[in-house]
Formats: sequence, structure tokens, C-alpha cells
Amino acid sequence: MQDAPSYLRDGRAALNAAKAARAAFIALPDAADYTQVVVAFDRIRAPTDPARGWAGLLQHTHPDAALRDAARTLEQEIAAFETELSLDRTVYDRLSRLDPGLAPTREEGRLVERALREFRRSGVDKDDATRARITALADELVVLGQTFETNVISDTRSITIPEGARGLAGLPEDYVAAHAPDEHGAVTVTTDPSDYIAFMTYAERGDLREALWRQNATRGVPKNIELLKQILERRAELAGLVGYANYAELSLDEKMVGGAAEARAFVERIAELARPRAMAEIAELVALKRETVGSADVIRDFERFFWVERAKAERFGFDSQAVRPYLAYASVRDGVLATSQVVFGLEFRRDDAAERWHPSVECFDVYDRGTKVARFWLDMHARPNKYKHAAMFPLCSGIAGERLAEAALVCNFPEPKGDDPGLLLHQQLTTFFHEFGHLMHHLLGGRTRFLAYSGIATEMDFVEVPSQLYEEWAWNTGVLQRFARHHVTGEPIPAELVQQIREAEEYGKALHVVVQMFYAGLALEYHTRDPRSLDLCATMIEQKQKFTPFPYEQGTHFYASFGHLVGYAAAYYTYMWSLVIAKDLFGAFGDDLGASAIAARYRRHVLEPGGSKDARELVKDFLGRDYAYAAWQRWLES
Repeated sequence: MQDAPSYLRDGRAALNAAKAARAAFIALPDAADYTQVVVAFDRIRAPTDPARGWAGLLQHTHPDAALRDAARTLEQEIAAFETELSLDRTVYDRLSRLDPGLAPTREEGRLVERALREFRRSGVDKDDATRARITALADELVVLGQTFETNVISDTRSITIPEGARGLAGLPEDYVAAHAPDEHGAVTVTTDPSDYIAFMTYAERGDLREALWRQNATRGVPKNIELLKQILERRAELAGLVGYANYAELSLDEKMVGGAAEARAFVERIAELARPRAMAEIAELVALKRETVGSADVIRDFERFFWVERAKAERFGFDSQAVRPYLAYASVRDGVLATSQVVFGLEFRRDDAAERWHPSVECFDVYDRGTKVARFWLDMHARPNKYKHAAMFPLCSGIAGERLAEAALVCNFPEPKGDDPGLLLHQQLTTFFHEFGHLMHHLLGGRTRFLAYSGIATEMDFVEVPSQLYEEWAWNTGVLQRFARHHVTGEPIPAELVQQIREAEEYGKALHVVVQMFYAGLALEYHTRDPRSLDLCATMIEQKQKFTPFPYEQGTHFYASFGHLVGYAAAYYTYMWSLVIAKDLFGAFGDDLGASAIAARYRRHVLEPGGSKDARELVKDFLGRDYAYAAWQRWLES
């Protein structure tokens, strides 16, 4: 790819093109027709949309530090332009001459109405001094958020096990083989997901699990504690300047949920529904622990995954390691791609000549009935200085007849090397389907007439619906047997093993729900309370005790690496909100998870419209009614 200077030069050229488009919009004559004005306004951000998308990806994935820094710089400059645009009265005044009620089409009227409302939410009608302060706050928040996330990515911690392989008792053979002792016979295990998840699930030594867990729960400390305080203070000030009581009210005002009070009510409702089963699950785990180790009356955070895994073996005779031989990375990748081509009626063609930011990255072009309609990249394996989790990065929002949508999936799965096929856990397969659901939403929704509606440009608390819905394909026997084959014998995964997976993998789901509500409640409290008197740790402990049965571990500060506080702010409830809707949508599919009229209807009514309709309307178009909680409650109770 480009070096840092040429990358910045091209990015700034895109920024200048957007500024020229703004000037052209302002200069439109009064006689310009309605559609001409709407299109000109909508295309102001067209040059910077891909520039910002790529900047977001490269700062988290590129192996060259100079280019990562250049991407962060460009993102700051584009964000500053977008803030300037949101407070530009000349742009606002020109657009406000249009009456949404007189638009030639519903889409145009909706775009104008929503844009004018967003201008006012941004503070465009405030005095010069207030708008200047809003600009300064917005610019500062971009840098603070970038620094917070960079600190999380760069702060990989580890433990050293002097006993070497003996300290890895309980872990799979390939894990042990990948952690060869050093010259002193010691083994090092890191907090990177590729190390951490398996260790916390299978390592028999509780003292070592606690040691690694504590390292993970203190990532970002102390730098991010102070940064988070600054982020919350700036957000609160920004909310006050534009007329909101707190940042939660500002950030949730335009979401499906309707506001902070409604979000809190949702979190409380979900927690109340899940609590009885969660307490039964924790009682069962405590009893199992007591039978195994003697006296026990509590499950601690670093014990949760280990004892849940033991409970699966006890209750269902299930060992999650038994699934891994059927989930070699290459087979999983090919299987997810093949499944998606069938379900969504598409064709994916690999492009080995495409420019990539790392040799392990793969590129695919998307064809719909013979026509190229989109492009995506897969960056699926762990490496130093790379984003630590899994995400879909929108790179370019498509516009019908003008440009194609582009996106990248970023994960940290085991990489096939030599005789090691890179075996995955079922939960990693589920993650692959989840992120591919995001990908399909962005790419199929990237053929709208207006940039404002392209891709995942819908309410944030609906964005997780397509991804959580697509996870269901990872549990279906027919789907799995097409690609989940033993990496040695080639035998398809047995149907009875798939049934065991479903029964066992969902064990502990109520505990998962209450932990999610802890995160959601914490995000709301951090953005509702006065940050000047907010005690980050005390509030975390309070919310943890309110929602979960797990005691606080002294000296830990997980919020210092809680990256969703940057991107999602107060809206972490989004995941469970979306799951309620996704479970309802999935009921329409039944067992028909291939190419079907249902899948075509889902593509047409939910994915392809992008943000051109309110999310509730998309749901009604597909279901013929509003969404309901019944399917989610059946899932919880099953």
C-alpha cells in the first residue's frame, strides 16, 4: 500500500473535494429544483466517506506505525470538517429553504427533515461563542477516543509460567504446542484473545487463571482512567451546550429506544426477566465447584468460563474441544462464504491482485446476477498492534449508479501454519457469522440513491439485528454439515454433536444476559451522572453488584479497556435490544436457512433499504407487524 505521506496527501485531496462540494451546495441558485438541492447536500460527504472509512481500518490494522499515525491524523482532520459542517449556518440556511412536506419523494423529504433536526441537535442555532466551544469539544473528543482505543490495543499484558507446559494442564494440544517453553523452561501467555479465551476456559490452575484475568482487567491502567474521565466530562459539557440534561439523553434521542429513561427501563426489564434463571445457573456452578474442590460459596469472574465449561461436560457430556477438529479455519471461511452466497443470492470472486495492507488479508468482489456490486476484505488472524477483537469496518458507503460499497472484517482467529490447520471453537464460528451479518447489511444496503441512507446508516440500536440474526446459521445441522468436516478424516460433523453444541453452548446464557445488562447499565450511568463527581470505580462496583452475582475483585478496572464506551457511549444496551428483535425475525425463517422466498424478503425489506426507512418500519415490512419479546423469552427459558 501507500506510504504515510502519499496516504495523507490523497486523504487531504478527498477532504478538499468535500469542501468544494460544500461550497457548490451553498452557491446553488434559488431556482434550483428540490431534488438538485437534496442531491447536492447529500454528496458533500461523498469524498470523505471512504477516506474516513479506510482511516478507521488502517489505524487499527496496518503493520506500519507511521501509516497508523497518518490514519489517525486524517481521521481527526475529517472529523473536524464534519463538525464544522454540522455547525455551518450557511449550509443549514440553504437546506432549510426546503419544506420536507413538499418533497417530490418520501425519501427526499425524510432526508431533509432528519438533516435539519440533526443540525439543530448539533447546535447550529447557537451563538458564535457556543458553536466555537462545540467545535473544540468535538475535535478534542476524537483525539481522546483514538488515544483510549490505541492504549487498549497496545497494552498487551502477560503472565509467565515457570513450570512450563505443566502450567498449561487442561489446554488443547495445539495450544500447548504453540506455547513452547523459553530457554529457562518458562511459558508466556498473553491477554490477546487468541491466548486469553482458551486459557480462561480450560486451564486447570485457578491461580494462573486469576493471574491472567487480573492482567486483562487492568489493561489501559492508569492512562485510560484519566482519559475516560476527560471523555465523560467533555461529552457532558457538549450535551449541555446543545440543550440536553446529559450525554445519554443527547446520544439516545434519535435511537429506536427513544431516550435514556426508556433505555434504563429496557435494561431493568431484561435483567428482571433473566435474574431467576441466572441465579439458578450460578447455584449450579457453585454446587459443582463445591463437589470438585470442597468448600465453595461463590464463583468469581476468573472462574466463570472454566466452571461453565465443566458444567457443560457434567450436564451434557459435552467438551467444546470435540468440535474443533471439524472447524479448521479454511473450511470455516469457505463455508461461511458459500452459505452467504446461497442465502443472499450472491457470488463472491476472490481477487488476489487487489492491494492489501498485510499479506494474510484476502479480498473478494461481490456479484449479483453477474454484475459487480461490492467488495470486501478478510483480515482474520492475530498479529502485533492489531485490533484485538472482532468487527466489521465500513470502508466505503455505496451509492446506486455511482460507486460500490466496500467493507472489511477484522478478527483474531488462529492462523493455519504448517501442519496446524487453525482449529476454531464453535463460538469463533458464531463470531464469523455475526460479523458477516454486519458485512451483508453494509454491502446490500449500499445501493441506495442517497449516501445518507447507505449501508448501516440506520438507528444504532438496530445495527446489531442483522449480525445477531445471522448467528443462527452457525447452529443449524444442515448448514454445518456442508462445510464442518474433520480436518483429518473429512467426515462431516455428526448431527448428534451439533445437537450437543446447541444444548451445551447456550448453557449459562442467563448469566451472560445479566453481565450484558451490567455493561449496559454502567454505560448509561457513566453518561447520565455528573462526571465532575463521578467515581468510575465505585459506580462500576455498584452496577456489578446490582446486576451480577460476581463479586468485585479488588484492584481491577475493566472500564479502562471497555472500548465500547468510545464507539457506543451510552448505547451498550443495543446488543440485547437488537437480540430481542433478531430472535423475533428469525422465527419467520423456521428451518428454511438456504435460498428461499423468506431470505429474499429479508434481503429486500431489511437489508437493502439501508437507512431509508425507520428501523421499526423495516421490521414491520418483513414481519407484517411490530416486533415482540415472546421469541426472546422463549429462547431465554429454553
